[in-house]
Parts: sequence; structure tokens; C-alpha cells
Amino acid sequence: MSTTEAEADTATAASITIGKPAADLHSLWLRPDTQSRIWAHFAEVTSSGDRTAEWVAHGPAGGEYRWRTEAVDTGPEMVRWRSQDGADVPNVGTLRFRPAPGDRGTELHLDVRFDPPGGVVGKAVAKLFHIAPREIVRTALYRFRALALTGEIPTTDPQPAARSGGADR
Repeated sequence: MSTTEAEADTATAASITIGKPAADLHSLWLRPDTQSRIWAHFAEVTSSGDRTAEWVAHGPAGGEYRWRTEAVDTGPEMVRWRSQDGADVPNVGTLRFRPAPGDRGTELHLDVRFDPPGGVVGKAVAKLFHIAPREIVRTALYRFRALALTGEIPTTDPQPAARSGGADR
């Protein structure tokens, strides 16, 4: 992907420290069900193979944007992926694993770059990703940390047996 003005506007990075070894976090990140769980606030992600996933993001005015990503580098210190040809939203991503200071686990550094197409579709996609691109990436990392530390991602969605707001009223 070439560096363009649109790409520069849609590049975002965030980092987080998780009190777990890098090898455990790397393995969790690559599990087929992990991506669908940590990106659920942004897109529907379906694993379509060992190294590929199908993404569907819903945008303004009911727009739907699809792409397929492929892991292109999964070394022990990094996971890198990119969208395949024909993506509605071409993108690349890199997750780096580094030892945290003071032997406190692992620092994760996530960098995602989106390259929206031009024209009317490009404006709608840009609006979708400019809502809070940094927040999209940050939320994915927070959700990943929760999953790594507790085995689940907390939610405020009403639960059927909840005392407040549940369906049992």
C-alpha cells in the first residue's frame, strides 16, 4: 500500500501492557475466534482459514464494507496482516510484542492503517473510520487484554437474568 494523504489521515496506533508472557499473547491473538471477539465493536470478523479472515464493517446510511485479510508475518515478536486485492477498505496492521519494563509482562503496540477508496464510497468509508479511528484500535486492545487476563470480554449488554434492564421484566 502506498503512503497517501488518505492513508496518513487514517493511520492509528495504540499500546497496552498485559501481565502475561509474549508467547501466550501471540498464541491467543492468532486463535481463530479471538479476532471476532476483540473487533466486535467495529466489524464482524470470520476466520476463513489458518491465516485469513473475512471482515464486514457497517457504516453510515446502512453501508456495508467488506474485505479479506491475510496474516503475512507471524514471527514471535510481531503479527502483521494486510487486506487482499479487491478490499472495499484496503488496510494493513501490525501488532508488536515487547517485554514490559520491570518484568511486568508484555507491551503490545498495535498500528492499523486504512486507505479508503475515492469518490462517494470513499467519503462514506472515511466518515466511518474518522469517527474515532484511535478509539477503534484502543478498544480492540482493551478487549484483548480483558480476554487474555480473564478469558472473557466484559459487556454492558442486558442479560436475560439481569435485575436491571433484562428481558425478565
